[in-house]
Amino acid sequence: MNHGIFITGTDTGVGKTLVAAALALHLKKRGLSVGVMKPIETGVSPARDAQSDAVRLGMIIESEEPVGAIRPYSFEPAVAPLAAAQLERQTINLEIIRKVYRLLSHRYEHLIVEGIGGVHVPITGTIAVMDLIKQLRLPAVVVGRSGLGGINHALLTIEALRRKNISILALVLNRPHSVRSAISRIQERTTVDILRKQAGVPVLGPLSYEPGMPGRFRPAVVHLARSASMKKLATLMQRSVRRSR
Repeated sequence: MNHGIFITGTDTGVGKTLVAAALALHLKKRGLSVGVMKPIETGVSPARDAQSDAVRLGMIIESEEPVGAIRPYSFEPAVAPLAAAQLERQTINLEIIRKVYRLLSHRYEHLIVEGIGGVHVPITGTIAVMDLIKQLRLPAVVVGRSGLGGINHALLTIEALRRKNISILALVLNRPHSVRSAISRIQERTTVDILRKQAGVPVLGPLSYEPGMPGRFRPAVVHLARSASMKKLATLMQRSVRRSR
């Protein structure tokens, strides 16, 4: 079986795909066998599928897997997965996700799985994202914002995962926006300082702001893959692998 991790976030648009892609590329450049998976994605239209998270994840590591293996479920409405499935008169079956995960996990040494939205986002009427993490038996990496609002969202996410007894490898703080003003710099500095004291998990970042996203996705991923934060995250992942043996 592979040794994987689940990249989740404090919210949507915090940089999960960026972190997942950068970590996957970092591991691949170290000569490791790496697979990627985005079990569920919404807001996917046929005309813009090339810009979808799943396709970008596959392309960044030059995956030979079909997009249907990387992403078992895709929906066009840009809403929560439960609502998207209902609008398209479908039901998300977690057993299908588990089967695809097991298949990929036998092909790769490491599997990076990216979630959708935050941990409480509903997948079915009774199952949320954190239940999927639990069922896949993967440790989580939480991606959050480094600025204002980041403390509350990060601590709530960590608390929710701990209640499910899900191991948390790290909290990765991302800069979705540039930090230019004096107040923005104060907000970021205090957010990071408080989270390093209160999160109870390794806090990485803040990651450098990548302008022009998502249009400059590949250059941003290549740049981030070389960063000290990705090196540290890869090290934490390897330690988790050794503990699980």
